[in-house]
Amino acid sequence: MKAFLVFIFVIGLSVCVSAQEIPQSQVPAAVVSAFQGKFSDAKNVEWETKGELYKAEFKMGSRGHDVWLDKNGMITKHKEDFPKSNLPEAIQKQIANEFNAFTLDDADKIEMDGQVFYQVELDGTPDDRKILFDADGKIQENTID
Repeated sequence: MKAFLVFIFVIGLSVCVSAQEIPQSQVPAAVVSAFQGKFSDAKNVEWETKGELYKAEFKMGSRGHDVWLDKNGMITKHKEDFPKSNLPEAIQKQIANEFNAFTLDDADKIEMDGQVFYQVELDGTPDDRKILFDADGKIQENTID
């Protein structure tokens, strides 16, 4: 399972590199309809293609969101800005114990394949870190950022 998640994460990063912005008029109606049905309060929506997927970048309230949808309008991944103070206790403990030389800079909540993950960015010397945790606080990915 862990290898699968790492594979999905790496594929997601590589797809991100080849993004192309497009106007909403070029997004299939099924994708726009599914998006608007789920995120009717979305503001400042920007669309991109990422391989076979469509990515909507938008704001809801004060939080930024990224949602990836397939051509049929199925959500494959949802990432949202997440308050650092609201991270699950298990993740906060992991950071305090294993990464106490770092400063927590940013946090995102990611929903993918029915699972919830938290990605945190840690500032440190000589390098910064990007850590992906599962909801139980287990490290799934730890990369130099």
